[in-house]
Amino acid sequence: SSQAQAGTGPPRSLIPPSLGFAPMGFLDEGYANLLSSPLFRQPPKEKAVMGGGTESEQKDSDHYFDTADVMERGLARELVADFMEPLPDATSLWKFNVERSDDRREYRLFCDGGEFLMCARVSRDCRKIDISMYDPRDRAASIYDPGRPAFSMTCSADKAEWRLVQERCDNCRHLPRTQYSCSGCRGRGSEILRVRHHNEDVGDGINHCMDVTVPANSSAPNSQEHLFITKMPVWNEKVECLVLDFKGRKIQASAKNFQLASEDDESERVVCQYGKIGSNTFGLDFRYPLTVIQAFGMSLTTLFWD
Repeated sequence: SSQAQAGTGPPRSLIPPSLGFAPMGFLDEGYANLLSSPLFRQPPKEKAVMGGGTESEQKDSDHYFDTADVMERGLARELVADFMEPLPDATSLWKFNVERSDDRREYRLFCDGGEFLMCARVSRDCRKIDISMYDPRDRAASIYDPGRPAFSMTCSADKAEWRLVQERCDNCRHLPRTQYSCSGCRGRGSEILRVRHHNEDVGDGINHCMDVTVPANSSAPNSQEHLFITKMPVWNEKVECLVLDFKGRKIQASAKNFQLASEDDESERVVCQYGKIGSNTFGLDFRYPLTVIQAFGMSLTTLFWD
């Protein structure tokens, strides 16, 4: 085979064959180059470590050998392109779940069947969220490296604006630290999502809202920008709170609950919904034209909604 065996993405029962979720791994030739290249680069300003090379080169070398070992066991999750492709259009929403840690610093995304997809960790100053394809809790199968996130999110000082990017493509993300980018993307970050928050009065309550911009994918033909807005809840006099109809989900009251619809869709067909279903568990459901990482990113922007 020309491609190494790798770990699983969303289960085949959830993702139809037409989506094309492929095993994730390095091409044999590419990973051979990665194993050798960091051993011969020596920036003059870094401290050398035992065995030759610099400290960062040694970390790179260890990472590549660890990756090769994980690949041999069929557990590698090194390519993220599939998570940047829209799910197939369907009459119902695709269902996923988000599990939040007790300290609210870690968010893990799972398929509805329980298969792990990705993990997000919030920085100490709460201004940045790094997203990895590996589960830091899975010590047996993980080569989790907080310094090599697949995606990153940042927010403005007032916590109202969020931006999700893939800072380095699948190729250059695994280059040595001394070689920042590949010749293809040249280190130019790819913007995947922009979110702007605001509040609106509804009845006797205040509702958190978001305006979402999904930029056109420059690498995909006929791709276009998409705009999504919050589907507004209604004030229920009986329960004295704002309510939304989360079809197919039993949702608990939470300020983080939201639904989104296309800006130009008068029918307000729900494209994405996020709702609390347990003390630290949330349901995340969405449909075309959103991708897995875009929907997950939208849910993470509710970090400060209380």
